[in-house]
Amino acid sequence: IDEKKIEKNRFNILNTPLIIAIIGSPKQSTKIPQIEQTLSTGALCLNVVNNFLAHGWGANWLTGWMAHDKKLGTEALNLMDEEFVAGFIYVGNFNGPILDRPRPKVEEKITYF
Repeated sequence: IDEKKIEKNRFNILNTPLIIAIIGSPKQSTKIPQIEQTLSTGALCLNVVNNFLAHGWGANWLTGWMAHDKKLGTEALNLMDEEFVAGFIYVGNFNGPILDRPRPKVEEKITYF
């Protein structure tokens, strides 16, 4: 991992009062397909973020290399082979404007029929 990424993550972790790891744990099911289980895990991440924001906290859903790192997953989070990190929810308070990274233009990503 690039040293700059590690340092950025170290700074974020040390300066965030609460970090919640959302773990997907799909199960074999005849009623609920795996894709629905995976999508539900993502929906949970968004709901957790929105809940904190609605209650006046700052919250951000991040993935990045830490969410995909097998060593972190198996050693630090004790994940099973089929489990995955859907994201880390960083929660705290914030002072000042909310800064967002550049986003694509919606009209360039959506096609209407």
